[in-house]
Amino acid sequence: MLFDTHMHCDYSCDSHMQFADAIAVAEAEKIGMIVTEHWDYDYPTNPDAFTFDIDEYFTRLKPLCNENVLIGIEIGMQTHTAVEDKRVAQGHDFDFVLGSIHCIGKRDLYETTCYEGRARQQIVEEFLQDSITCLEQDRDFDAFAHIDYICRYWPYKGEERELRLADAPNLFDKLFQLLIEKNIPIEINTRRLDDAAAVAGLLPLYERYHDLGGKYCTIGSDAHYAEHVGRRLQEALKIATACQLTPVYFRKRRMQIMEVSK
Repeated sequence: MLFDTHMHCDYSCDSHMQFADAIAVAEAEKIGMIVTEHWDYDYPTNPDAFTFDIDEYFTRLKPLCNENVLIGIEIGMQTHTAVEDKRVAQGHDFDFVLGSIHCIGKRDLYETTCYEGRARQQIVEEFLQDSITCLEQDRDFDAFAHIDYICRYWPYKGEERELRLADAPNLFDKLFQLLIEKNIPIEINTRRLDDAAAVAGLLPLYERYHDLGGKYCTIGSDAHYAEHVGRRLQEALKIATACQLTPVYFRKRRMQIMEVSK
């Protein structure tokens, strides 16, 4: 069974769907799902916006879980939050912990002010260096989310919009090598896979991850609306095949090979 391993429901403040909505769509699509509510400690624009009562989260979601409905969390990593992030990851019985970068230099990548007064190259290097620093710290997470998150929000258009290996080849290699050394799969996030330019930009990144020794990927819709649950999973599978990556998901923090119909 295919698993959508990245979505946001009741406890993510930017979500517009509830557990029941996501479960109903996943059942209709005959796919498995992992709820990964946002946890971003000390978020720069609002420190409490992306934290929540995790015990209550488990109390409400656990009765709805089964072999195809699993419980996870998306931890938004910053270079100064490693201790708190690890405490959260290890303090609860998650099936899956997804690590991501939503902020660099204590600035929110969603906000236009994040990029003001800085050249594109400076932003690329800062994004990759913060990601590398987070991976070098003592952390505990299972997969690395949406490497192209920055492309959603920074002000560049056309060829400048997509990340390129040539932007910072040594930093990309260091990031991928750290993921591989720690046996951390890279996510194929399906949010932008309807954009041919985005796919063309992502392919060389996933190919490089594979060429350096990466073997596995997770697939996630990053859904915040019910109609986005399971979106473009087939497109993601095509990318995984092209880049020779094996799709996986996690149950009780253990990697499971995803059953993919031929």
